Amino acid sequence: MKEFILEVAKEVGELAMEYLGKAKVSDKGPKDVITEADLAVEKLIIKKIREKYPGHNIVAEESTNKNSGSRYRWYIDPIDGTHNYAHGDPNFVVSIGVTEDGELKYACINFPYMKDMYYAEKGKGTELNGKKVRVSRASTPDRAMIQLGISPLKDAIDDSLKLFRYFTVHYLKARDYGYTAGQMAFVASGKADGYLKIGQHPWDVAAGILIIEEAGGKVTDFKGNKIKLGGKSELYNLVASNGLLHDQLLKELDSKELKSIDKNKTWY
Repeated sequence: MKEFILEVAKEVGELAMEYLGKAKVSDKGPKDVITEADLAVEKLIIKKIREKYPGHNIVAEESTNKNSGSRYRWYIDPIDGTHNYAHGDPNFVVSIGVTEDGELKYACINFPYMKDMYYAEKGKGTELNGKKVRVSRASTPDRAMIQLGISPLKDAIDDSLKLFRYFTVHYLKARDYGYTAGQMAFVASGKADGYLKIGQHPWDVAAGILIIEEAGGKVTDFKGNKIKLGGKSELYNLVASNGLLHDQLLKELDSKELKSIDKNKTWY
């Protein structure tokens, strides 16, 4: 499985780079776009999976998904960071996660432009370009780089900005690079110490969850519960960390400035 996933991630990453800066862009929804590269990359990933594992289930961002009853389910984000990509910005990733009987078993996040390939397998740790990586050891706010996702959707903007302001004021730095899976990979390799975002789809987070956990970190929802991946319509509020900061990050969500955020609300 490892060799297949890495080969597919590399091939589709190269395809995405061919389109970068010249892909046609279309409206997908309010403040959302899709490029022809999203469709081409996803189509190729699905084709490869169907050829190798014809009975497996697939949950992909741009496609209609069917449940074949298989024990295996693939979560695919063909281009995470589409808004970056649509503007010719090479800060995007290809994200692939695989579950067996509902448990994450394999994950890959490919940064085609940087030529960085993250891979994790349950119980075997996380690799970056073939070398093991671990989360950071930051344990206090004054030393912690926290990454966030700012949702552009009307109902989520205020809560997203509350999070950004709070962590900018109370932590070392706060950043948003515009791609959930990519920023989760940064937590896994110690380039960031935590990451929070509201209203994430399963394909946004599947690979990142395993990659962080196998690197020694922790991922939960805003209430501290383990995220259980489901179908295409499910959404999650995400807290990811190096583990040492996790309880503190959850505690921050109960602070005076952030307690108005509804931890149960994920529909944006």
